[in-house]
Amino acid sequence: MAPTSVNTIVAQGGAVAMKVLENAELQNKSGANPSERSTRHIEVQLPPGITYRVGDHLSVVPRNDPTLVDQVARRFGFLPADQIRLQVAEGRRAQLPVGDAISVGRLLTEFVELQQVATRKQIQIMAEHTRCPITKPKLLAYAGDDDASGDRYRSEVMGKCKSVFDLLEEHPACELPFHIYLEMLSLLAPRYYSISSSPSGDPARCSVTVGVVEAPASSGRGIYKGICSNYLSGRRVGDTIHATVRETKAGFRLPDDASVPLIMIGPGTGLAPFRGFLQERAHRKSQGANLGPAMLFFGCRHPDQDFIYADELKAFAADGVTELHTAFSRLNGSKTYVQDLVAAQKNRVWDLIGKGAIIYVCGDGSKMEPDVKATLMSIHREHNGDNADAATRWIEDLGAKNRYVLDVWAGG
Repeated sequence: MAPTSVNTIVAQGGAVAMKVLENAELQNKSGANPSERSTRHIEVQLPPGITYRVGDHLSVVPRNDPTLVDQVARRFGFLPADQIRLQVAEGRRAQLPVGDAISVGRLLTEFVELQQVATRKQIQIMAEHTRCPITKPKLLAYAGDDDASGDRYRSEVMGKCKSVFDLLEEHPACELPFHIYLEMLSLLAPRYYSISSSPSGDPARCSVTVGVVEAPASSGRGIYKGICSNYLSGRRVGDTIHATVRETKAGFRLPDDASVPLIMIGPGTGLAPFRGFLQERAHRKSQGANLGPAMLFFGCRHPDQDFIYADELKAFAADGVTELHTAFSRLNGSKTYVQDLVAAQKNRVWDLIGKGAIIYVCGDGSKMEPDVKATLMSIHREHNGDNADAATRWIEDLGAKNRYVLDVWAGG
């Protein structure tokens, strides 16, 4: 590979080659009640000089799905193996590799985001490259300044997560040139995963816990696959990925003092950093540290399907490394979630908060975290007889003191 065509995204982000050491399915695919979903446990070898602490993230440079790359290439009249040479206008900064020949497939695989929702500006550019008298007004109907255009765009494009490529497939008469398409796209961004191990075991390897996103596309066209989760899911032992360690937010750390109480709330893959926390606590205990109390609230669908790391968590509970509280949302028709468990344990939770506990929440930030926060605020009100404003100030104050700390992401 010529130095000029080394992936700029990899180089700029400081990502380095890491070997995949393990890639295992965590959900139960056998028995009477198999899971239809997938969560992967992926371990990588850290190169010399790269270290991490529990709670850190692994920043992974993904690659686009080969099937999607093939479809996009063909829409513009190319095969993935076809070589092209990009030029950049005088005075413009090149984001993509210019000057050297590069295959269309590699360009689309390693450099650009193919699945981002199309912006109104992008749709405007598509319309400018459409002569068809039927198609042009259809595209312009999303891009106008009037309220109706805005509503139409929000419901038809944003609401259905349609990419520029989805719109090109829907409007075959659009004559968008390939070079304009490339200029419209964002550079492929790394994806962040909470590291789910502790370096006390083996500092040269770390694991991530990846929920594989694959579902019928909101656009109505085929299956939507999360780019990085599917890329990682498909890596075999011995394969190389490009990644780097990124420090987490200051608060999302285990305190140096092992006696500080901990309340950890992490359903689904939100469990990831807490597995690292518990491995670290077990290590500290083995070194003679006096552990303070810890509560782990974990939620999943069904104990026979997606209770990930179940044996390990139960062993931690048996060894006194943490209390384990589990919620199952698809068991016996009763939907129990982590916030319900927190409410059920309100006296214990309040007692630990009074003793200086740090509350950590990891997972879905759109619904789960607000529900957890509301539960904690109601516990505060119940014990203090305060109003809603006082409870809000209390939780904000905990946040300011790094005692209510989040590692959350948007989405369901």
